[in-house]
Order: sequence, then structure tokens, then C-alpha cells
Amino acid sequence: MLKTVKTLINVLFVLYLAMVLFFCFYKFSSTGIDLGNYFLGIRLDRYAHFIMFFPYPFISWLTFRHAVSSAFMRKHAVVLTVITGLVFAGATEILQDLFFKSRQGDVLDFLADSISIVTGTAIIALSGTPIVKFIDSKFSRTDNEIL
Repeated sequence: MLKTVKTLINVLFVLYLAMVLFFCFYKFSSTGIDLGNYFLGIRLDRYAHFIMFFPYPFISWLTFRHAVSSAFMRKHAVVLTVITGLVFAGATEILQDLFFKSRQGDVLDFLADSISIVTGTAIIALSGTPIVKFIDSKFSRTDNEIL
């Protein structure tokens, strides 16, 4: 894989993590956004957590599988995606509880994060490699195609 693609994947991963941390620690009460309301019996905050963590497996798997030089990480990208995702989700809830008076850690938020991470990882486990191979085949050129 091209070095620029690897760099792009790593940059996107870091930007995504920074965005999630911002949304986890920002005090939304000052914005007028009320995530305490319910839709279909589930607090809107849980939907926000699900949506916020859903991209994690995709960008994490790409990073482990295609943007790192460790053969171990490439081989175990799916397992590492689940483990690091759950640790990241748990850490955000613990840090909210410990360091931010305006935010508090919530087991149900962690549950929403976890369901999102497991759902995304299941999609990756079933279709990630075939999709990447398909995309590579469409963008890769052989010498015969160039002539």
C-alpha cells in the first residue's frame, strides 16, 4: 500500500479519536441541545453514543490492517479492533466521571458504545477484506492496462 495512503489512514484515525474525545468531554448543556429526551423508549444520548462510536471499527481496522508495519497487528486486526474499541469506550466513561464535573460516566452510555463497536466489527469481520480487495482491484493498474 502506498505510503501516502497509510499516512492518510493514520491521520484520519487520530482526527476521529480527537473528535470522539471532544464530544465525550464537551458540555452540551450550554448549547441548548437536549439529549435527555427519549425516542422509542431510548434516551437520545444513547443514539448519539452509538453513532459516535460506529465509525471506530472501520477506521481502526483499516489502521491495524493496512497502515501499521506490525505483522501481529495485521493478522489480528479484528480482535484488536474490538479490544481497543471497548477499552477506548470504557476509558472515555471513566475519564468523564473522574475529571469532568459537568459530565459523568454512565454504564448505559458504555453499553451503547459497546453495541456500536461490536456491530461495526461484525460488519468488518464479514466484509472488510473482500471490500478492500475489490477497491484495490479497481484502483490498481498493471503495466498492461497502462499501455
